[in-house]
Amino acid sequence: MLRRNSFNGGTAGTSVTVANSGGTNGDAFQVTNGSPTYVAATGTRAPLAAQLNDPDTVQWRNIVTAGRELWIRAYIMFASLPSAEDWWFELNQAATSTAVARLTVGPTGTIAIRRDISNPILCSIPAAVTPGQWVRIEARVLVGATTSNGAVNLWVYQTPEAATTTLQVSATGVNVGTAVIDEAAIVYLPGYTLTADDFAISDQGKIGAAFPSNPAVVVQAAATSEQAQLVGRRKQRTLGQPAFQETAAPIRPVKLRTLGHAAEAATVLPITARKIRILGTAGESGTVLPVVGAHRLLVGPAAEGDQAQPVTNGTFIGAAAETGQALLITPRKTWTLGAALDISSAATVRPARARLVGPAASSEVAQPVGRRKIRLVGPAVETGQAQPLRLLGREVTGVDGPHRTWSAVLTRRLWSADPPRRTWSAARTKEP
Repeated sequence: MLRRNSFNGGTAGTSVTVANSGGTNGDAFQVTNGSPTYVAATGTRAPLAAQLNDPDTVQWRNIVTAGRELWIRAYIMFASLPSAEDWWFELNQAATSTAVARLTVGPTGTIAIRRDISNPILCSIPAAVTPGQWVRIEARVLVGATTSNGAVNLWVYQTPEAATTTLQVSATGVNVGTAVIDEAAIVYLPGYTLTADDFAISDQGKIGAAFPSNPAVVVQAAATSEQAQLVGRRKQRTLGQPAFQETAAPIRPVKLRTLGHAAEAATVLPITARKIRILGTAGESGTVLPVVGAHRLLVGPAAEGDQAQPVTNGTFIGAAAETGQALLITPRKTWTLGAALDISSAATVRPARARLVGPAASSEVAQPVGRRKIRLVGPAVETGQAQPLRLLGREVTGVDGPHRTWSAVLTRRLWSADPPRRTWSAARTKEP
């Protein structure tokens, strides 16, 4: 439980009432007697405080504590000191009309705690206050289960927002009755003026300064709640370099992983060529190499001999002479392309867009280019009767029959980016 009131939400010169004592002031009072007045204040007490004269009172009622003790805090300034000790603050049990504790001030500025003005002083601090000066007064009252095991504590801070004070006193085993506190009030001093500010009560522990000089040790809650909370500094984690530091720190470069580029170093390093495995073309090298001619496929002429040979793509098979058995037609000799070589050194630059015949498969070792399958022309079947030779639908004479001859003519073809090649063309002529 925590109740507090700063009096800062009122209007200077107007009365403090039950209706206007809440809101931005804090916790509203349940009772106000007389005409306690909002007045302007300076320093840490600004902008407003409450001034009380005879018979002014501000009071909280229906207090419910977690245990049997209550902590109080009030900032007080006495315009003048009374001619005789009198109380200005009270704690009560309303249901039984029982006085639990009183805070008093004497003509020499002594602050004391009594159960009632007619009861003995439980503890006191001599010459604690001076007329016309703000002081912070805190107290603790523990209501005993018997009349002999109560306890009281008293602190006076002549520097109002100080964290510590030497003006403190306590007493145990004292009689403050056995009735649990449910009322707390700042009351008038008959015939004297007092000004009060930042009034608070709690059952959770010592309340502390309202505007401490060391914020790290503040226990005053920032807002009304059931329990006083420590106001701590929030730790902030920032990104990047700090905004201010004693020495300039270097900004470390970000490590970049790049693909296909040499790493940057303090000295210039040569960029080595990457090994490229290319089918049908040589890798690029540092020196100019001669451009070699492309492989050529020659058209094999018909073999001439004593026996008839088949003419490729011919229509008729002419027999040289009749023999006792049919002879096999021998195939043409076929030249195959050599195996492609894969070596570590730079190879020659091959012409672009070349259509290769049977490229070797890429592997760690060079693979031979296999021979192509050739379909052979089957042997001629010999019969017992000579058949006439016909050429283009008419009968011909002669033992050998007509022959077709083949000739090859070398022609040059123009190239743009590729090196020149030699191409061959075949023309068929008819023998007269």
